[in-house]
Amino acid sequence: TPLHSVVYTASKECPVPKGVKIEEITVGTGSVALRNTAIRIRYNGYLKNGVLFQKDFEDTITLSRRDVIAGLRYGIEGMREGGCRKMCISPHLGYGEQGIPGMIPPNAVLIFVVELLKVFP
Repeated sequence: TPLHSVVYTASKECPVPKGVKIEEITVGTGSVALRNTAIRIRYNGYLKNGVLFQKDFEDTITLSRRDVIAGLRYGIEGMREGGCRKMCISPHLGYGEQGIPGMIPPNAVLIFVVELLKVFP
């Protein structure tokens, strides 16, 4: 799958953006994920230094709720079903100053490789 063909390693390729930097890995051919749409995603989450903090995480979310961090919502909007994107997310659109103790440090730049598995009608 496209998710497993992309491995993020620490580098300067993901400078701290003022928002979300998106790299299209695979353009999907299915339905488009729009605001207020229910979708199913699978992703790997990395810290900027290359540490993998979440692998093959699969979830169903709605793109208007706070089911996921804002940076993921913004990065997923406009994707087509079957697509895969790499997203570099600035701290204010991630977990911010608080981070997640023991998992994500405060003010962390996050990198996600996301597959859009399903867009629900």
